Amino acid sequence: MERQIKLEGVSNFRDLGGYEATDGRMVKWRTIFRSDTLAALTDADMEKVCGLGINTAIDLRYGDERAEEPSRFLGHGQVEVLALGLDQRPDDSFLDSFEIADDAAAFARSYMADHYKNYPFLYATGYSTLMRRLSAGEKCIVHCTAGKDRAGTAAAIVLSALGVPRETVFEDYLLTNKYWDRAGRERPGMDAETVASIFSAREEYLNGAFRAIEDRCGTVQKYLNEVLELDDDAIARLRSACLT
Repeated sequence: MERQIKLEGVSNFRDLGGYEATDGRMVKWRTIFRSDTLAALTDADMEKVCGLGINTAIDLRYGDERAEEPSRFLGHGQVEVLALGLDQRPDDSFLDSFEIADDAAAFARSYMADHYKNYPFLYATGYSTLMRRLSAGEKCIVHCTAGKDRAGTAAAIVLSALGVPRETVFEDYLLTNKYWDRAGRERPGMDAETVASIFSAREEYLNGAFRAIEDRCGTVQKYLNEVLELDDDAIARLRSACLT
């Protein structure tokens, strides 16, 4: 099986199958997917994605992103789009505010760190819905704009719920740096360090999300129970549906 699903209009579309859990089982291939925006899919891409058997697309983008770049699956007969991102941004977009910073790269790192520690809680509904849909036997794709931050955190939490070791979770997260084509999303005047800080998957960012979970809840298990409202039976159903 290929981890990256090669498409014409999307670069960071990946299968989360094949990772080994601590109980010796393995994440099923062709069951859980993560991606960047699905707005640029070509007709050939649409046919290929549908051929994977995907039923549900969890869209974690902000309201303005969804309006500016609508998902190609809106109103589609096979793939249901669930818009579970925030309707309003919690603050100004980095791309709209970086020019006012004296040290844009440092501002970018701080901006990203602040967002990552909030993702597990701001997107709890999206992450919980994703896992409930998977538990019901659906094949799901979770995505944001880059497939790096909001969707990257979603993938990390799902893999953790399935019992995939933290080291492997980070290896999957960092694959965005190998696959994602930014397609000119940088702004004129951005120096290389600022571009790297805002457009790269960085271990320190995802570490911040896990630290926030553990600071507030103690363990990922308690986060799943208390924040995502997934009891032990629900987690067992998720593992049964997604592990082999």
